[in-house]
Amino acid sequence: MLNKFLDASIFWSFDRSGYLRHEKDFHEPYHFKKGSKALITGGTSGIGEAAAIELVQQGVDVTVTGRNSQKGEVTREKHSQFQFIKMDMSEWSGFDDLIGEIQELDYLVLNAGGMPESFQVNSKGIEQQFASQLFGHYILAHKLLSQGKLKKGARIVWVTSGGMYLKALDTQTIFKNSRYDKIDNYANVKRAQVTLLPFFRQEFPDQIVTAMHPGWAATPGVADAMPAFSRFMKGRLRSPMQGADTILWLLGTTDEIQSGELYFDRKKVSPHLLGFTKKSSKQAQELQLLLKKFVKEA
Repeated sequence: MLNKFLDASIFWSFDRSGYLRHEKDFHEPYHFKKGSKALITGGTSGIGEAAAIELVQQGVDVTVTGRNSQKGEVTREKHSQFQFIKMDMSEWSGFDDLIGEIQELDYLVLNAGGMPESFQVNSKGIEQQFASQLFGHYILAHKLLSQGKLKKGARIVWVTSGGMYLKALDTQTIFKNSRYDKIDNYANVKRAQVTLLPFFRQEFPDQIVTAMHPGWAATPGVADAMPAFSRFMKGRLRSPMQGADTILWLLGTTDEIQSGELYFDRKKVSPHLLGFTKKSSKQAQELQLLLKKFVKEA
């Protein structure tokens, strides 16, 4: 009963204490075949970097992406085992050439994020966070599949955020938003990722597509985007590795996991805690059509 109460509180579930409680039920280690191949977008810091470090230690060949060349050089110096590819997830014109450098993948982690301070659009007129975290990731995965770079049975993990629990899907802000707020917009993009999981399952029938949220982890991205939250939660945030744990479990578990589902701390969870966030089927269909439109143009 106490665990149910603490989980329902959110605060004592998403924080470090929640992880430590949930960890007591983590009985199965994850396993990876040596020489298997993984690609992690946004893998130069935070939970993406933590996941990459663990995968390398398990014998996986890891490629990470980032849009900042300097960060890429630092990553190469810190982690000589990593391969780094400079990739701006919001601009898709160069994806085909970059995919040529990637070997056939066993694992794909769609993790890259970021919160611009002001409303910005990419060259297609799509708001920057949507362009990179939703459209860019979908287009990358679709191109990897079409070019034979995703193995049958490959595992694809979308890294979302618990912030989406407070946001209903709003597709009206994809091309214009006079009331842009970076955190609200971020939650909206993450809500879109989770809403479209059934669509992703259909689009990748020979792969296992899941999403996870890491709880509240202490990462450079969180510190930069939400400094007040980071200060308030000092000492209570999860470590990057604790945030990355469910990513690694979804990639390497021998337990049966379900494509098209959302996971948190190694358990399947509902994408809704509050009734008002329940998806609008009309908006979800509109979003699917947009993704299909832009993947053809990319």
